[in-house]
Amino acid sequence: MPTPDTPIVLPHRVLPMHAHINGRYADWIWPLAALTENPSRHKASIRWRQCPVAFRDELRLVAWTMINGELRPTFLAERATRLRARVSLGDLTEAVRQWMYLAAWLEERGLTSLAQCTTAVWTAYDQHLLAADSSRERVLEILGTLTRLWAFDQLSARPVGVARPPWDELGADDYLPAVSSAGSGENASEPLAEETMGPLLVWALRMVDDLADDILAGHTDTKRLAETGRTIPSTPAGQAALKAYLDPLVAARAPLPAVRLKGREGYGFARYYVGGLTGASRHQVALYVERHGLVTAAAQRPGPCTLPTPITGRIAGRPWREALDFAETPRLIRLLVTACFIVIAYLTGMRPGEVLGLRHGCCPDPEPDASGRIGRHLIYGHEYKNATDEHGNHHSAGRERAVPWVAITPVVNAIRVLEHMVEPGELLFSHAVHGAMAGPSTGSLRSPALRVRIEDFVTWANAEAARHHLPSEVIPPDPHGAVGTRRFRRTLAWHIARRPGGLVALAIQYGHLRTALVSEGYAARSRDGIHELIDIETVRAVADTVADLNDDLQSGGGLSGPAARRAIKTAARAPRFEGTAVNATTARRLLANDDAMLYDNPQALLLCHYKREQALCHRTAIRDTPRLDHCVPRCGNIVRTDHHATALRDRADTLDKQATHVPQPISERLRDHADRLRGIADAHDRTRITLKDPTP
Repeated sequence: MPTPDTPIVLPHRVLPMHAHINGRYADWIWPLAALTENPSRHKASIRWRQCPVAFRDELRLVAWTMINGELRPTFLAERATRLRARVSLGDLTEAVRQWMYLAAWLEERGLTSLAQCTTAVWTAYDQHLLAADSSRERVLEILGTLTRLWAFDQLSARPVGVARPPWDELGADDYLPAVSSAGSGENASEPLAEETMGPLLVWALRMVDDLADDILAGHTDTKRLAETGRTIPSTPAGQAALKAYLDPLVAARAPLPAVRLKGREGYGFARYYVGGLTGASRHQVALYVERHGLVTAAAQRPGPCTLPTPITGRIAGRPWREALDFAETPRLIRLLVTACFIVIAYLTGMRPGEVLGLRHGCCPDPEPDASGRIGRHLIYGHEYKNATDEHGNHHSAGRERAVPWVAITPVVNAIRVLEHMVEPGELLFSHAVHGAMAGPSTGSLRSPALRVRIEDFVTWANAEAARHHLPSEVIPPDPHGAVGTRRFRRTLAWHIARRPGGLVALAIQYGHLRTALVSEGYAARSRDGIHELIDIETVRAVADTVADLNDDLQSGGGLSGPAARRAIKTAARAPRFEGTAVNATTARRLLANDDAMLYDNPQALLLCHYKREQALCHRTAIRDTPRLDHCVPRCGNIVRTDHHATALRDRADTLDKQATHVPQPISERLRDHADRLRGIADAHDRTRITLKDPTP
């Protein structure tokens, strides 16, 4: 039995990163940070005042047993893989929270002990959960925490006698709704709309590639001026420079250098800025301010604190600032760090925790091989979500990825910007460096803080778009809510699957990114993670394409091209996609079925009914999916619809209009291209077949 002074986390469970954060069994708040080495993990705690009084002692003992113990191997063996001996910190705190909810529900019914949880009580509570939350997945998770309550009560030094939950004995299916075809987790989250993701990525890339040098230099100048203003000693030269700088401003009643007051409205005189700029000491500046009443004057006439930083960045071909301000560089640094997160998270497909766990030096410059060829940049990081130790339990420190991530140039640039701000070996998103409060800290920034910073980034970008008269680069709200941090992976997979040629607004060719992530040897399709999401999104896109084609054919539409008849047969089987839950397993199975896969290529204005053996998009190897960014006109997999023919003529008309505004050689090429597009459309009209035509 633990005593009041027993540590909450016993020494054999304490991990080094947060070893100093612990408490005593009798405390009202139990800090649990000592259980994790995940740098982006919330430093969770258990607050026992939130637990009904009658159940506190019982739940304390069970919770302490779960924190420091583990389930028996025989117990786990009987349940196959349904339970682990130990769970992650997040799952642990969620379990205790659900136990407290159970205790509150029991208290409302006049029960005062967990020993009163009979089979009938468990069944009633299950019905209560279903009435409150109809999600099968969510209720199943809660039932798992209640099974763990019973299991750890048996292992405690003084068992209460909680009855075995009936779903553990009989199976959960009798206590849950039927399985839904909808996905869950990140597969169920909505991708960001193209209209939102496009300009968001443009501004993030612009911040990293074009503005970072100015912001980093401005931040260095700000720190230098502030440090000088705080520490420089008094000298006659400093006094003279101070008077030479401020006397004309005071005499002319001109705006004075000012900064916003922290936590309050209004402005204050920028003492450190002025001291650093002139070389006057704190004492000399303070005497001058008091003598001339500049505290009041600065609040009434706030002016800029211009930095000497040269401006080299451009937006739309013009300098993005006339000058940087002493007071704005902290916010610009936060925005720059946020832009780096957006670029890395979106253009690698990493989970947020994996991005936040990256360290200085994670992406070394590649060395040339024996032939002198320099390969791609690789990112060496950790994965946390599915990391387990040798016993199959959650491993909070994560594990190094067996296969590193491939980094395209924008990602490398973002990592280099972050490495400029942190020391070698330190977390790129270190809370101690980038947190709102300066000072010692362990771990990285966390996802909730980054969600707020991303919204702040959107606000800043839209203000810049207005200031630079770029209405097409305003970031509109996403129809499904806040951008957040978890939706980038799903959005990347969506764009790779559905926009193979990329969009001009996104400034990245998704076909190139698919090559880097999927086709290269570094990222074999057998690897899990982003590749599973790409497979799932690809199959979902195919299902939509086949369904639309079926509807079009039923309405009298026609097809042309070498694979037109095969496409008609595939469209006739479109209903088999309906109601199918697309997960990684079904996605791989469907991708392997040539007859089922019909890909839309909106950039090339065609469909691809992919057959491995006759595909011309892969020159060196035959793969299980097409390279839609490398469509070859003579390929035997091409299909075109009536809509494609119309779009081809529209594109030809656009080229003809462009030809009237450019020099003659370019004009001739545009008109030749327009003629070729109309020729393809005319050939479609001559050779199109419909459902009424006989199919061999």
